[in-house]
Amino acid sequence: MSSCNPFSVNFSGSSQDLFNKVSSLIHQHNGTITGSPTGGTFSVPIPVFGVVAGTFDVSGQTCKIHVTQRSFFLPCSSIESFVKSNIPTVLAAEIEDF
Repeated sequence: MSSCNPFSVNFSGSSQDLFNKVSSLIHQHNGTITGSPTGGTFSVPIPVFGVVAGTFDVSGQTCKIHVTQRSFFLPCSSIESFVKSNIPTVLAAEIEDF
């Protein structure tokens, strides 16, 4: 397993809303998240690739993510791209939409 360089994602809305909705998504995909809207850890099983795990830290409207565990076959750029394209939009959806 390998880690990635930390990266940041800007979001709108409250950190509590972001935490609630991301937590729901992670749990729906059999993952775990611990912590609070200001920071914590996550782990999500990815079919074929194993687990993606890491930490997050929220300050203002920015979430800093550090992936600490991933398959060598899953590029950091793919993880970062997926997160950056999905975190800002997760707040636009209602939790019932997931």
